[in-house]
Amino acid sequence: MTPAEALALACRRASKSCAASAAGLEIWGRRLRRHRTVCYFATVAFGCLAIWNILDLSQILAAVCTFLAATIPLAYRATDGDRVIDQFTRASGEFANLAERFRLAAEVDSRQSFAEFKSAVLQLLERTEKVRLEIGASRAHKSAKLSGDLRAPG
Repeated sequence: MTPAEALALACRRASKSCAASAAGLEIWGRRLRRHRTVCYFATVAFGCLAIWNILDLSQILAAVCTFLAATIPLAYRATDGDRVIDQFTRASGEFANLAERFRLAAEVDSRQSFAEFKSAVLQLLERTEKVRLEIGASRAHKSAKLSGDLRAPG
């Protein structure tokens, strides 16, 4: 197998990997959007239950509904859900784009000289690493912030 053939095979594998990553991120993005919708509707539902006249018979249930109506939006904002949804959506699109670019590199760019083909693939690999680092860095930053908050003297 020539180096160009080996690199074209690696591009096909990278294309499949990027497509799988895009699909996984899209699924997580949908799940997070569904979670956001549930949080919004749960807040409204618990707020309505808290002020409903029938619950005057049970003040404990009304207090629990009021507590949940107040804490669900705070918990959602604390998890920074909207930013994470945007990040997953953007990363999913970028991975889908990279999957197509790797496929095109394997089919079209592989017919160019090996040096040009290699430089095109290296640019795509840099883009792939950048997207992976963006996703990983935000998660690492978030966990470091959380662990720093937990270690802070109280």
